[in-house]
Amino acid sequence: MSTGDRDGALRWVEIDVAALTRNAEVIATLVRPASVMAMVKANGYGHGITIAARAALEGGATWLGVYTPQEALSLRAAGFDARVLVVGWSPPATLDDLIAADIDVSVLDPEGLRAVAAAAAGRRPRVHLKIDTGLHRLGALPEAVESLADAVRDAGDRVEVAGIFTHFADAADDVGFTVTQHGRFLEAVEALRPVAPDALLHTSGSAAILAHPAMHHDLVRAGIAFYGYPPVPGPASLRPAMSVFCRVAQVRTVARGESVGYGRTWRAEAARLIATATLGYGQGLPRALSNRGHVAIRGRRCPIVGIVSMDQVGVDVSDVDGVTAGDAAMFIGEHGGIRIGADEVGELTGTLPHEILCGISEGIPRHPGVPSAALP
Repeated sequence: MSTGDRDGALRWVEIDVAALTRNAEVIATLVRPASVMAMVKANGYGHGITIAARAALEGGATWLGVYTPQEALSLRAAGFDARVLVVGWSPPATLDDLIAADIDVSVLDPEGLRAVAAAAAGRRPRVHLKIDTGLHRLGALPEAVESLADAVRDAGDRVEVAGIFTHFADAADDVGFTVTQHGRFLEAVEALRPVAPDALLHTSGSAAILAHPAMHHDLVRAGIAFYGYPPVPGPASLRPAMSVFCRVAQVRTVARGESVGYGRTWRAEAARLIATATLGYGQGLPRALSNRGHVAIRGRRCPIVGIVSMDQVGVDVSDVDGVTAGDAAMFIGEHGGIRIGADEVGELTGTLPHEILCGISEGIPRHPGVPSAALP
């Protein structure tokens, strides 16, 4: 990693673009002949939406998936011309812009289909019909599929049904329910085929991509596995791409019996050398790591001490030589033989790596590249 613009930064994120590209290649090879939609919602799972989208397409993905209309439109504004699907709900007020930008829209019920048809205005927007087979978040329930088919017939040539899809509730652990959901999906497809003969079928997120190859169909939606954290055992070549760094602001000796941080939850049993690092819960370092997590400084794991503050955290560097203000501290990533993964942090804090990655503040600059071996 070069210095330059990082020298004056309190915090920065390095994205290993080669790792993302390779992850996309691995997934694309695994699912052939199905195509890959890379999910780049939530700012590319925290990696930066344009960075993630570019790497995914270079690695063989042919679709990009987002949750909001605004995310889809931002990809078009950034120059991406790949197929883009909004997998979430698109308010009627956004449909004209989405259709004009040639973006695929999810339809969740007959009312949604009628709204898209009304906004078509001589164009032929592409829609994907979402079927709720048991996750119970979004989509048409099986008993509403006939009504959805009627709405498609009523719309006629004003819309093109480009896809039919569902979302599994627990493809990683509950095989029986996943099979049940898949069966419900196939029944819905059978009912919809007369009005959607050419629709692409897609059911599989990361867990089903790896655990249920028979359910790949025409298209898969690669999320957390694309970012290097497969939710079930997968190819060893999938590797994380994000590293999060901050700076040490000050180093001080804390005398025996003295405390560090709000609430005085940590006290020194002997004189300790404590560094204040410039990352806190305001930037995505979970407060639940207070007195139990680690950051890496000068190639050593160093324990977090005291309560994580909004913008900074105490770190015990007593066993590390030469720590000084300006040194880099790594929150997540792999550098200098030290790996602190978002999966490890998630396990410590009772959540998923998805939440840790997405929680890294968008205000921290993302830099495509690989951390330099010269980083202290």
